[in-house]
Amino acid sequence: MALRFLKLLAPALLLLIAAGLLIDPVAQLPAAHKLTLSQLPYALATGVALMAYGFNRNQILFATLNLISAYLLIQLGLQVSLDQPGAYVLFSALSLLVPINITFIATYSEKGLFTPLGLTRLGGVLLGYILLLLLWSNEALAGQLPNLPTNMFEMFIDGRFLSNMAAVFFGVALITNLIYFITQRGYGSTGVLISLIASLGIFIWFDQPNISTLLITAALIGMGISVVQSSHKMAYLDELTEIPARRALQDKLATLGKRYTIAMVDIDHFKKFNDTYGHDIGDQVLRMVAAKLATVSGGGKAYRYGGEEFTLVFPGKDEAQALPFVEQIRELIANYPMYIRSDNRPEDEKKGAQMRNNKANADYTSVTISIGVCEKTDEYADPMAVIKEADNALYEAKKNGRNQSVAAHYKPEAPKRRRTRKDYA
Repeated sequence: MALRFLKLLAPALLLLIAAGLLIDPVAQLPAAHKLTLSQLPYALATGVALMAYGFNRNQILFATLNLISAYLLIQLGLQVSLDQPGAYVLFSALSLLVPINITFIATYSEKGLFTPLGLTRLGGVLLGYILLLLLWSNEALAGQLPNLPTNMFEMFIDGRFLSNMAAVFFGVALITNLIYFITQRGYGSTGVLISLIASLGIFIWFDQPNISTLLITAALIGMGISVVQSSHKMAYLDELTEIPARRALQDKLATLGKRYTIAMVDIDHFKKFNDTYGHDIGDQVLRMVAAKLATVSGGGKAYRYGGEEFTLVFPGKDEAQALPFVEQIRELIANYPMYIRSDNRPEDEKKGAQMRNNKANADYTSVTISIGVCEKTDEYADPMAVIKEADNALYEAKKNGRNQSVAAHYKPEAPKRRRTRKDYA
């Protein structure tokens, strides 16, 4: 799990670290170059927002709008000393508004944007910034300085610019984001967490030159990467079983060399599972079979072909070499007790394992698969032709009684049985 989290966050964290290292070099650039750099976040935000909208990643879309709105006010009103009353009030307000918005965005589900709920959320993200922009434009912020609470003047870290109150709001936002990041493990939660880390860095090291430009640029690039990763997952991973889908199989078939074997796998009596236990149990069966197939050895790779059918691809192997690994995975599934997940069965894996060990009151069944295997030959030189012949072998396995593997060409010899005295008699 830790590796998965690191994989999700690693690109953005590296970008944010790089942004921090660029503070001094960027400070040495000519003023014209700095001005051009300061416009970069607007272009990036536009691109990321359009990508997020196109792939229905509204969490990243709202997080992008939250970041770029704060950046706009920083560029407009905070390019002066914070000793000025209006600037300090604006800075203090932003240090609360940004984490408040991020906290709510972290809890949002991926719903359509142009719906009553989506538009309400959009308005909630932008409303605070619109009000602050109006107050700043009318020079009404300076008069609010005496109304700020004391803990907005007390710094959370000596010599830094994060007040005690802002630290509390960022703390709440961080806890909320981590909860949703751990439980959802999605790219939307990743993007929101990236925006939080960047925002926190900006308000802590606000005195550093170009800090908002650099960190927001890095965060937006990282969020864009999250959208791309999300779209790749949608296209190439099967949502139910979380193994590569048919599109990924098509790409793999295009790269196979002159020698390979393809196995077509079908769950025996799958319709019976759905009719007997319901579609939820049928989904459990698909996930279990996919998880076992994904552990296939011998260089094989598992894909979901469609419905209850899966595909195993063995590059560089013929039928005789692939068949032992195919049989190994078939027996693994056949010998695995499929425990029916009741309403009171825990989601926790350790508790689930304890219940599996207690067989007295367990409700379980068995699942078997039939497999057809075919290698590339002169007769079946095209991958789709190999798949078709593997399907024919699969139908033969079904016809012969199921729960077995049949190869299109290779027929292993039956093991010789040791003769007994009864045979001689």
